Amino acid sequence: MTKIAITTANLDWFDKLILNQIQQNADRTHAEIGGAVGLSASAVRRRWQRLKDAGVLQSQIAIIDVDPFGVTLIVDLCFSDETPELYAEFDRQMNALDVVQQSYHVAGDTDYVLVVHGPSLQWYEEWSKRIFMSDPYIKRYSSRVVWSRKKFSPAVIFEDD
Repeated sequence: MTKIAITTANLDWFDKLILNQIQQNADRTHAEIGGAVGLSASAVRRRWQRLKDAGVLQSQIAIIDVDPFGVTLIVDLCFSDETPELYAEFDRQMNALDVVQQSYHVAGDTDYVLVVHGPSLQWYEEWSKRIFMSDPYIKRYSSRVVWSRKKFSPAVIFEDD
């Protein structure tokens, strides 16, 4: 099936309300979401499916408190060389590593920012040597230990137009 191109320009008010509701709690039924946004359950189901087919809704996950389960680190990386091929290979490597929770290619003095979660600082020391220090294209990296998570939300909230 070909994905339908959906952008914020062709999301209507109901689509945005549904997305806001889903991001707050995706366990709610279509009828509950419909009651909150003023649509029938079948209308919500159709719109939800259209958003899934278009790739706007990528997956449904449970968000857990990671603090009791190891250590989270925020890593800034700088490359010695910058090519599309190098970045594509790095993206492929990071996407294959479950411990890399987030990966961002960014503008500025840093080329990439990663969020990494593992069992301990000792583990991270060995892992970073194997992954970062052995890569000849990584010029430098710096790591920040997350003491505690104060706020986390992957939601993109849509306001009234």
